[in-house]
Amino acid sequence: MRNANYYTEREAEDAMAVIAGWIGKNRGVKVVYHDGTAVDADIFKGVIRIPRMACASGVTEDALMLLRGRTYHEAGHIDETKLTKKEYPEPGALFDIWNALEDRRMEAAESKKHKGCEYVFRWNNEYYNKKIAEKMNAGEESGPLWESMVAMAFMVDGLRPLWHLAPKAERYVEKAYDEFMKVRGCKDAKESLDLAQVVYDILIDASKEWKKEQGEPEKQEQEKSDEQGEPQEGEGQQGQGQGEGEEGEPEHRMPQNDVDDEPEENAGNNSSDGEPGDKDEDGDDSGSAEDEDSDENGEDKSEGSDSDDSGNEDGDEEGSGSGDSEDKNEDKNEGSSSSSKDGDSDEKGKDGGDEDGKGGKKGDEDAEDAPEATRDENEGKGKNKEIEDDEEATRQAKEELEEESDGVSKEDVQNEELKDCFGEMDPADMKYISRRDNDVHGIPAVDDGDKQTFKTRRERVSAMVASMTMALEQALRSMERCRKKSYQRRGKIDRKRLVHIAKGISKEVFYKTRAGMSLDVAVAITIDESGSMGEWEEVQMLAIAIGEALHSIGVPFEIIGSTTRYGYGQAPDLDGFSRTNPIVYKHYKEFQESWQVVKHRIVHSSCHHHNIDGEVVEYAAFRLAQRKESRKVVFSLSDGEPCGGHGCSNDRVLSKNLIRVCERSRKNGIEVYGFGIGTDDPKKFYGDEFFMYIEDVEEMAPDFVRRLADIVTRGVVKL
Repeated sequence: MRNANYYTEREAEDAMAVIAGWIGKNRGVKVVYHDGTAVDADIFKGVIRIPRMACASGVTEDALMLLRGRTYHEAGHIDETKLTKKEYPEPGALFDIWNALEDRRMEAAESKKHKGCEYVFRWNNEYYNKKIAEKMNAGEESGPLWESMVAMAFMVDGLRPLWHLAPKAERYVEKAYDEFMKVRGCKDAKESLDLAQVVYDILIDASKEWKKEQGEPEKQEQEKSDEQGEPQEGEGQQGQGQGEGEEGEPEHRMPQNDVDDEPEENAGNNSSDGEPGDKDEDGDDSGSAEDEDSDENGEDKSEGSDSDDSGNEDGDEEGSGSGDSEDKNEDKNEGSSSSSKDGDSDEKGKDGGDEDGKGGKKGDEDAEDAPEATRDENEGKGKNKEIEDDEEATRQAKEELEEESDGVSKEDVQNEELKDCFGEMDPADMKYISRRDNDVHGIPAVDDGDKQTFKTRRERVSAMVASMTMALEQALRSMERCRKKSYQRRGKIDRKRLVHIAKGISKEVFYKTRAGMSLDVAVAITIDESGSMGEWEEVQMLAIAIGEALHSIGVPFEIIGSTTRYGYGQAPDLDGFSRTNPIVYKHYKEFQESWQVVKHRIVHSSCHHHNIDGEVVEYAAFRLAQRKESRKVVFSLSDGEPCGGHGCSNDRVLSKNLIRVCERSRKNGIEVYGFGIGTDDPKKFYGDEFFMYIEDVEEMAPDFVRRLADIVTRGVVKL
């Protein structure tokens, strides 16, 4: 589809063509047609597979845009994504992230090269956004990773996702979008792959953080319920212990193997001066209870209390072995003896005693070092556990990312929509499928000799041009003139009816003014340049006469000539198509061009090989459909039956397609008229009502001029 608002390059394909070999001027792109409905590609081999039905007559505009979007996208990857198979990431989360980034980078790069790509990609993204929103709002489930990638891709293109993102997907967007949008600065596929790795790591951290946040409320609720239940159990246990009397012990006593905390407990239970502790309700002192507890806690404690002398001797031996003076040893022994009397022999026996029965300063140092070593060991174990927990969380996050990439891809949506569009097409249209990717569009070059030739031809039809111009100008003035409508019951007072007002004879004394009509019409002229057009100079002069007349009254128009690239015996095999012989389009004048500037091109019209009138009229009708004028008219200058150079049986297929195209165009509001010079054979294809016969262009009868004016004014003015 070529649209004058977007396409400025001649390589842009015509109305029904669906091929993007022109992207990047990359003629290495190979197109393969198949019988399915999807578009796919092998970018390593530079092959794009397109359904044959894409070339059928009657493809809808939505289907055409989807086809172009898919084809341009795949051709863009062939042109831009330069990675070897080994450099491609494995299928999974990282690949999906990179694919989303590379799509954005590639489409932006192709849009800078070709304005048409920018329009097509924008249209497809908006279409995809709507379809995804429909599916999401209908309750279809999708993975958070997929959803966040789609949303960020839309956001980079300036589109707002039309659905509410899931909470986790929204978190992914919040964390990764700042990095994702850096794809605008990526210059090639390798840079987008590096960026994908950064985004991948961010999403892993976001997934871990999300899981931790989701787990903390449950953990806090569990801890809260445990805290509410534990005091009640403690109160019951404490009450039970107090009711047992002498032998009742609290259940929260420290275990016997807790060496680090035992000295502090003993110190708390025994006074430093050896005095008895406070008595309980039964009159027993706490010391007796502690003695019983010490008997229960182990042999080391009881041995320490029964053998104070041996403990002192061990302390002396250890002290002498340390190299200290005798005075210090004596002081120490005295301190040791005093403490044993106060009940500290238990502490010494526990901390200083070893399997050799030795004690003293070394035992004290070991006792001090033991808690620090234990703490370091515990800290080391804690750090290792944190590392292991983090590695496990990372592994789980990666697994979740792999599972969260489920969703409907843009390609799947486009191919699904294409299948629906093809399914809705008229089966009759599917009978005519043509190869349009090799069609050629060109503009004839003009030299000084062409200007003289045009002047000569223009003089030959000057009389006809004058009569046509006068008739059309008269019709135009008649249409645009305002008209007064008298004898109305409402409106402005008609001064000519004042007598009737005074006498009260009639109430119809008002008038209204009817505004004139503008000539809101656009015309496309097609010229058959097949070899059978022996009177090609006559056709050329007719095109000049119509062009001059339309230009004089300001009607926008264009002139397109057409033939085929190959003659008889040279056309390619049909290979399942209705037409494979490429059409050569010659643009003598386009709508946006001035006739006075480009009118000399028309002298290059001539006769060549074959004519495919059905597709040429279809192309002209599509071009007109893009115009803003209310009326759109096609003038087809031809000499008879279409011929593609594939044999007589195939020519009948082309003829049926011409009839079908005329009917479809008129149904869509585009009028198609056939002109025959010296022959009325085209009448059977265009219909009696829409055909004009011309015997001699230089001496055209007034009937033709009146007929032309009637068509242009739509019968409003009669000449």
